[in-house]
Amino acid sequence: MKYTLITGASSGIGKSLAEKFANKGHNLIIVARRTNLLNEIKKNLENRYKIDVVVFTVDLSKEQEVEKFYNDVKKYDIELFINNAGFGDMNLPWDSDLDKIKKMLDLNIKTLTTLSIMFIRDNLDKDVQLINVSSVAGYGVFSGAISYSASKIFVASWTEGVAKQLKKLNKKIKVKVLAPGATESEFGNRALAKTKLKDEKIEEFKDWAQKISITAEELANKAYKLYESDKILGIINNDNKLELSDGSYNIFWV
Repeated sequence: MKYTLITGASSGIGKSLAEKFANKGHNLIIVARRTNLLNEIKKNLENRYKIDVVVFTVDLSKEQEVEKFYNDVKKYDIELFINNAGFGDMNLPWDSDLDKIKKMLDLNIKTLTTLSIMFIRDNLDKDVQLINVSSVAGYGVFSGAISYSASKIFVASWTEGVAKQLKKLNKKIKVKVLAPGATESEFGNRALAKTKLKDEKIEEFKDWAQKISITAEELANKAYKLYESDKILGIINNDNKLELSDGSYNIFWV
């Protein structure tokens, strides 16, 4: 039995990805910290789509849990691995809560890289996919979220580099980047937690996000198009449309 694995699946983008892939007949492995929410999603999706849903409760920001989680989950036949877990921080870097920043970097960069490497290593010559969720902030720096942008620049450049190297070596596994823009989710609230931005800047951000955001369901539909395509990058443009391409980062072959 084949499975699609989605991290950060208890709400927002991850939950909508689970809904979309379940609707398309994929059995799921859903991963997050909140067991009660995961179990609700499991019950709902299994009843509606007659699929199998496996729940893993893991805090992937904790380094000691990451490799154990992968070793526990790799016994399943995973045809698609979506690294979606992550969060942001809206702050000037020097005003940021250092513990929050360290946890963000651990989750957005270290965990994603560790899981990606282990999955790729196990599946180099298999017809499977890895999709890493970056952001439009991975293709330009947001002034109010420099540390977050830098973390997503790493995700985007690392994933594109790996994807292009794998193609050059004619490996079967496909590696891709999904780069959402503003999306209706819990992201904004968590990004603003412990912020020292002035109230007017916070309201300005919220107004901007409200005007341009797409729903998590819309993003999940676009993510499925990336999954079905042969392209490396699926990025949401200024018109909230999906642009599929072979990537934006230049690779210097040495």
